[in-house]
Amino acid sequence: MKYLILLFKLALFTTLVLVRLGEWDISHFYAGSKYQEPLDYYVNTIASIAIFLMFLDFVQFGTTWWYRRRHKIKRDDNFIIGVGQIYILLLVMGLVVGLLSLFRIDVRQLFTSLSIVFAGIAILTKDYISNMINGMIITFSGQLSIGDNVGIGSHRGKIMDITLQNIHLLNDDDDMIYIPNSLLLISEVINYTKREIKRTSIEFEIDLKHLKNVEELERILIETLGPFQDLIKPESHYLRVAEVKKDSVAMKFQYILKDPNKDLERQIRRRTTRRLVEIISEREKIADQIPDLPDSVGHAVI
Repeated sequence: MKYLILLFKLALFTTLVLVRLGEWDISHFYAGSKYQEPLDYYVNTIASIAIFLMFLDFVQFGTTWWYRRRHKIKRDDNFIIGVGQIYILLLVMGLVVGLLSLFRIDVRQLFTSLSIVFAGIAILTKDYISNMINGMIITFSGQLSIGDNVGIGSHRGKIMDITLQNIHLLNDDDDMIYIPNSLLLISEVINYTKREIKRTSIEFEIDLKHLKNVEELERILIETLGPFQDLIKPESHYLRVAEVKKDSVAMKFQYILKDPNKDLERQIRRRTTRRLVEIISEREKIADQIPDLPDSVGHAVI
Protein backbone atom coordinates (compact mmCIF):
# COMPACT_ATOMS: atom_id res chain seq x y z
CA MET A 1 0.00 0.00 0.00
CA LYS A 2 2.82 2.39 0.85
CA TYR A 3 4.47 1.86 -2.53
CA LEU A 4 1.15 2.19 -4.38
CA ILE A 5 0.62 5.59 -2.72
CA LEU A 6 4.16 6.56 -3.70
CA LEU A 7 3.55 5.58 -7.35
CA PHE A 8 0.31 7.57 -7.36
CA LYS A 9 2.13 10.62 -6.00
CA LEU A 10 4.84 10.28 -8.66
CA ALA A 11 2.24 10.07 -11.42
CA LEU A 12 0.38 13.10 -10.06
CA PHE A 13 3.65 15.01 -9.63
CA THR A 14 4.67 14.29 -13.24
CA THR A 15 1.24 15.42 -14.49
CA LEU A 16 1.41 18.68 -12.55
CA VAL A 17 4.92 19.43 -13.82
CA LEU A 18 3.76 18.89 -17.42
CA VAL A 19 0.79 21.21 -16.84
CA ARG A 20 2.98 23.87 -15.22
CA LEU A 21 5.57 23.77 -18.02
CA GLY A 22 2.88 23.96 -20.66
CA GLU A 23 3.71 20.56 -22.12
CA TRP A 24 0.19 19.44 -21.38
CA ASP A 25 -2.33 22.16 -22.20
CA ILE A 26 -5.65 21.84 -20.37
CA SER A 27 -6.88 25.33 -21.21
CA HIS A 28 -9.00 23.94 -24.03
CA PHE A 29 -11.47 22.75 -21.39
CA TYR A 30 -12.40 26.37 -20.69
CA ALA A 31 -11.17 28.12 -23.84
CA GLY A 32 -13.35 31.02 -24.91
CA SER A 33 -14.72 31.56 -21.41
CA LYS A 34 -14.68 35.07 -20.03
CA TYR A 35 -12.86 33.63 -17.01
CA GLN A 36 -10.05 32.15 -19.07
CA GLU A 37 -7.36 34.55 -17.81
CA PRO A 38 -8.09 34.07 -14.08
CA LEU A 39 -8.53 30.34 -14.60
CA ASP A 40 -5.09 30.12 -16.23
CA TYR A 41 -3.59 31.97 -13.28
CA TYR A 42 -5.24 29.77 -10.64
CA VAL A 43 -4.43 26.54 -12.48
CA ASN A 44 -0.75 27.50 -12.70
CA THR A 45 -0.65 28.72 -9.09
CA ILE A 46 -2.33 25.62 -7.67
CA ALA A 47 -0.08 23.42 -9.78
CA SER A 48 3.00 25.27 -8.46
CA ILE A 49 1.87 24.88 -4.84
CA ALA A 50 1.14 21.18 -5.32
CA ILE A 51 4.50 20.63 -7.05
CA PHE A 52 6.37 22.30 -4.20
CA LEU A 53 4.52 20.35 -1.49
CA MET A 54 4.94 17.02 -3.27
CA PHE A 55 8.61 17.71 -4.00
CA LEU A 56 9.09 18.50 -0.31
CA ASP A 57 7.40 15.22 0.59
CA PHE A 58 9.65 13.28 -1.80
CA VAL A 59 12.78 14.90 -0.35
CA GLN A 60 11.75 14.00 3.19
CA PHE A 61 10.83 10.44 2.24
CA GLY A 62 14.03 9.93 0.22
CA THR A 63 16.27 11.38 2.94
CA THR A 64 14.78 9.27 5.73
CA TRP A 65 14.73 6.15 3.53
CA TRP A 66 18.41 6.59 2.62
CA TYR A 67 19.34 7.25 6.25
CA ARG A 68 17.46 4.19 7.53
CA ARG A 69 18.99 1.99 4.84
CA ARG A 70 22.52 3.24 5.45
CA HIS A 71 22.39 2.93 9.25
CA LYS A 72 20.06 -0.10 9.26
CA ILE A 73 17.60 1.32 11.76
CA LYS A 74 13.81 1.08 11.92
CA ARG A 75 12.85 3.39 14.77
CA ASP A 76 13.02 7.18 14.60
CA ASP A 77 16.21 8.73 15.93
CA ASN A 78 17.34 12.35 16.31
CA PHE A 79 18.27 12.81 12.64
CA ILE A 80 14.89 11.58 11.38
CA ILE A 81 13.07 13.75 13.93
CA GLY A 82 15.14 16.77 12.85
CA VAL A 83 14.34 16.15 9.17
CA GLY A 84 10.65 15.94 10.12
CA GLN A 85 10.85 19.26 11.97
CA ILE A 86 12.49 20.99 8.98
CA TYR A 87 9.83 19.45 6.72
CA ILE A 88 7.04 20.91 8.88
CA LEU A 89 8.64 24.38 8.84
CA LEU A 90 9.06 24.40 5.07
CA LEU A 91 5.56 22.99 4.64
CA VAL A 92 4.01 25.80 6.68
CA MET A 93 6.04 28.44 4.85
CA GLY A 94 5.06 26.99 1.48
CA LEU A 95 1.37 26.93 2.38
CA VAL A 96 1.48 30.54 3.59
CA VAL A 97 3.22 31.76 0.43
CA GLY A 98 0.86 29.67 -1.71
CA LEU A 99 -2.27 31.09 -0.09
CA LEU A 100 -0.96 34.63 -0.55
CA SER A 101 -0.28 33.86 -4.21
CA LEU A 102 -3.85 32.62 -4.69
CA PHE A 103 -5.07 36.05 -3.62
CA ARG A 104 -2.55 37.65 -6.01
CA ILE A 105 -0.59 39.22 -3.18
CA ASP A 106 3.05 39.97 -3.96
CA VAL A 107 4.92 38.30 -1.09
CA ARG A 108 8.03 40.50 -1.42
CA GLN A 109 6.05 43.73 -1.37
CA LEU A 110 3.98 42.43 1.54
CA PHE A 111 7.03 41.68 3.65
CA THR A 112 8.59 45.03 2.72
CA SER A 113 5.50 47.06 3.59
CA LEU A 114 4.82 45.14 6.78
CA SER A 115 8.44 44.91 7.95
CA ILE A 116 7.72 46.88 11.15
CA VAL A 117 4.74 44.67 11.94
CA PHE A 118 6.77 41.51 11.36
CA ALA A 119 9.55 42.89 13.56
CA GLY A 120 6.99 43.34 16.36
CA ILE A 121 5.67 39.83 15.79
CA ALA A 122 9.22 38.49 15.96
CA ILE A 123 9.73 40.20 19.33
CA LEU A 124 6.44 38.83 20.67
CA THR A 125 7.24 35.31 19.48
CA LYS A 126 10.92 35.29 20.45
CA ASP A 127 10.35 32.56 23.06
CA TYR A 128 8.63 30.38 20.48
CA ILE A 129 11.43 30.98 17.96
CA SER A 130 14.07 30.31 20.64
CA ASN A 131 12.40 27.02 21.57
CA MET A 132 12.18 26.06 17.91
CA ILE A 133 15.86 26.75 17.21
CA ASN A 134 16.95 24.96 20.38
CA GLY A 135 14.75 21.98 19.47
CA MET A 136 16.50 21.64 16.12
CA ILE A 137 19.92 21.98 17.78
CA ILE A 138 19.02 19.24 20.28
CA THR A 139 17.79 16.82 17.64
CA PHE A 140 20.87 17.16 15.41
CA SER A 141 23.46 17.40 18.22
CA GLY A 142 22.91 13.82 19.38
CA GLN A 143 23.41 14.74 23.03
CA LEU A 144 19.84 13.78 23.88
CA SER A 145 17.80 11.08 22.15
CA ILE A 146 14.37 9.53 22.51
CA GLY A 147 14.57 6.75 25.09
CA ASP A 148 17.39 8.34 27.12
CA ASN A 149 17.03 8.51 30.90
CA VAL A 150 17.98 12.04 31.85
CA GLY A 151 17.89 14.55 34.66
CA ILE A 152 16.89 18.10 33.69
CA GLY A 153 16.94 20.49 36.62
CA SER A 154 14.82 18.90 39.34
CA HIS A 155 13.10 16.50 36.92
CA ARG A 156 14.26 13.01 36.04
CA GLY A 157 12.75 10.54 33.62
CA LYS A 158 12.75 9.00 30.15
CA ILE A 159 12.58 11.14 27.00
CA MET A 160 9.48 10.14 25.05
CA ASP A 161 9.58 12.79 22.31
CA ILE A 162 11.50 15.88 21.18
CA THR A 163 9.45 18.54 19.38
CA LEU A 164 10.16 22.05 18.15
CA GLN A 165 8.80 23.46 21.41
CA ASN A 166 9.57 21.06 24.24
CA ILE A 167 10.88 17.73 25.44
CA HIS A 168 8.37 15.15 26.66
CA LEU A 169 9.74 13.53 29.83
CA LEU A 170 8.09 10.53 31.52
CA ASN A 171 9.08 10.40 35.20
CA ASP A 172 8.98 7.47 37.64
CA ASP A 173 5.39 8.32 38.61
CA ASP A 174 4.28 7.98 34.95
CA ASP A 175 3.67 11.74 34.79
CA MET A 176 4.37 13.35 31.42
CA ILE A 177 6.43 16.52 31.90
CA TYR A 178 6.79 19.03 29.08
CA ILE A 179 10.06 20.95 29.39
CA PRO A 180 10.63 23.96 27.06
CA ASN A 181 13.71 23.56 24.87
CA SER A 182 15.03 26.97 25.92
CA LEU A 183 15.15 25.76 29.53
CA LEU A 184 17.93 23.31 28.60
CA LEU A 185 20.33 26.21 28.08
CA ILE A 186 20.03 27.35 31.69
CA SER A 187 19.56 23.97 33.40
CA GLU A 188 21.91 21.19 34.37
CA VAL A 189 21.26 18.20 32.13
CA ILE A 190 22.47 14.72 33.10
CA ASN A 191 22.20 11.90 30.57
CA TYR A 192 22.27 8.67 32.54
CA THR A 193 21.94 6.52 29.41
CA LYS A 194 25.05 7.78 27.63
CA ARG A 195 27.48 7.27 30.50
CA GLU A 196 29.77 4.27 30.12
CA ILE A 197 28.72 2.66 33.42
CA LYS A 198 24.95 2.34 33.69
CA ARG A 199 24.85 2.96 37.45
CA THR A 200 21.43 3.37 39.03
CA SER A 201 21.22 5.75 41.97
CA ILE A 202 18.50 6.00 44.63
CA GLU A 203 18.77 9.30 46.49
CA PHE A 204 17.24 9.85 49.91
CA GLU A 205 17.67 11.85 53.11
CA ILE A 206 17.56 10.34 56.60
CA ASP A 207 17.43 11.97 60.02
CA LEU A 208 20.59 11.52 62.11
CA LYS A 209 18.62 10.04 65.02
CA HIS A 210 17.51 7.16 62.74
CA LEU A 211 21.03 6.41 61.50
CA LYS A 212 23.19 4.21 63.73
CA ASN A 213 25.99 3.74 61.20
CA VAL A 214 26.34 3.72 57.44
CA GLU A 215 27.64 0.14 57.21
CA GLU A 216 24.57 -1.29 58.94
CA LEU A 217 22.18 0.65 56.71
CA GLU A 218 24.12 -0.44 53.63
CA ARG A 219 23.89 -4.10 54.72
CA ILE A 220 20.12 -3.81 55.25
CA LEU A 221 19.58 -2.25 51.82
CA ILE A 222 21.69 -4.93 50.12
CA GLU A 223 19.64 -7.64 51.84
CA THR A 224 16.49 -5.88 50.66
CA LEU A 225 17.59 -6.39 47.05
CA GLY A 226 18.01 -10.15 47.57
CA PRO A 227 15.31 -11.14 45.01
CA PHE A 228 17.11 -9.07 42.34
CA GLN A 229 20.67 -10.32 42.95
CA ASP A 230 20.80 -12.29 39.70
CA LEU A 231 20.01 -9.10 37.76
CA ILE A 232 22.55 -6.89 39.54
CA LYS A 233 26.31 -7.01 38.97
CA PRO A 234 28.12 -8.55 41.97
CA GLU A 235 29.87 -6.15 44.36
CA SER A 236 28.33 -3.13 42.62
CA HIS A 237 26.22 -2.05 45.64
CA TYR A 238 27.43 1.08 47.31
CA LEU A 239 25.88 3.44 49.87
CA ARG A 240 27.45 6.85 49.54
CA VAL A 241 27.12 9.85 51.84
CA ALA A 242 26.39 12.79 49.54
CA GLU A 243 26.03 15.56 52.14
CA VAL A 244 26.00 15.88 55.93
CA LYS A 245 23.54 18.46 57.21
CA LYS A 246 22.73 19.73 60.69
CA ASP A 247 20.01 17.19 61.50
CA SER A 248 20.10 14.80 58.55
CA VAL A 249 22.30 13.07 56.00
CA ALA A 250 21.73 13.02 52.21
CA MET A 251 22.71 9.61 50.83
CA LYS A 252 22.82 7.72 47.54
CA PHE A 253 22.38 3.97 47.25
CA GLN A 254 23.91 2.88 43.95
CA TYR A 255 24.14 -0.37 42.00
CA ILE A 256 24.68 -1.54 38.42
CA LEU A 257 22.15 -3.64 36.53
CA LYS A 258 23.47 -6.27 34.15
CA ASP A 259 20.85 -5.22 31.57
CA PRO A 260 19.40 -1.71 32.08
CA ASN A 261 15.63 -1.92 32.41
CA LYS A 262 13.34 0.98 33.34
CA ASP A 263 10.60 -1.23 34.85
CA LEU A 264 13.14 -3.17 36.89
CA GLU A 265 14.66 0.07 38.19
CA ARG A 266 11.21 1.20 39.25
CA GLN A 267 10.57 -2.07 41.14
CA ILE A 268 13.92 -1.87 42.94
CA ARG A 269 13.39 1.79 43.80
CA ARG A 270 9.91 1.04 45.20
CA ARG A 271 11.20 -1.88 47.29
CA THR A 272 14.15 0.13 48.61
CA THR A 273 12.15 3.21 49.59
CA ARG A 274 9.53 1.08 51.36
CA ARG A 275 12.28 -0.67 53.33
CA LEU A 276 13.70 2.73 54.31
CA VAL A 277 10.28 3.79 55.57
CA GLU A 278 10.07 0.60 57.64
CA ILE A 279 13.52 1.21 59.16
CA ILE A 280 12.67 4.79 60.11
CA SER A 281 9.29 3.72 61.52
CA GLU A 282 10.86 0.94 63.63
CA ARG A 283 13.50 3.25 65.08
CA GLU A 284 10.88 5.93 65.74
CA LYS A 285 8.92 3.43 67.84
CA ILE A 286 12.04 2.43 69.77
CA ALA A 287 12.84 6.10 70.46
CA ASP A 288 9.29 6.69 71.75
CA GLN A 289 9.60 3.78 74.20
CA ILE A 290 12.76 5.18 75.85
CA PRO A 291 11.79 7.78 78.54
CA ASP A 292 13.55 11.13 78.57
CA LEU A 293 16.27 11.37 81.25
CA PRO A 294 16.11 14.17 83.84
CA ASP A 295 18.48 17.03 83.29
CA SER A 296 20.51 16.11 86.37
CA VAL A 297 21.04 12.57 85.14
CA GLY A 298 21.90 13.84 81.71
CA HIS A 299 24.54 16.16 83.08
CA ALA A 300 25.98 13.35 85.19
CA VAL A 301 26.27 11.05 82.18
CA ILE A 302 27.95 13.75 80.12
